[in-house]
Amino acid sequence: MSRQPLWTKQQLEEFVHALARDSARVVFTGHCLQRMEQRGVSTVEVLSCLRRGSIVRGPFYNAGHQSFEFRMSEPAPRDIVCVVAAVKPVAIPGELFAITVWEI
Repeated sequence: MSRQPLWTKQQLEEFVHALARDSARVVFTGHCLQRMEQRGVSTVEVLSCLRRGSIVRGPFYNAGHQSFEFRMSEPAPRDIVCVVAAVKPVAIPGELFAITVWEI
């Protein structure tokens, strides 16, 4: 089953930027933490991408996790990392999930 996002791409980016400004609202999955360690990516780099980046792919509905997933990165020269993140489809999301990350 596919679902339509509750937000436009621009609205979702604004939600993500607002959520990421409060790092307590960003949930790093175990997979993301593992990839960060393997790839030498810092928490600051991930948060910077989430705070300033643009959605470059998605959002796509993940029925298994009941969330919308998307890929974010920043424009050059700040394009250090790419982050896959997700939010639950509620009117005002309370958490932002960092799923995985890699260096560009």
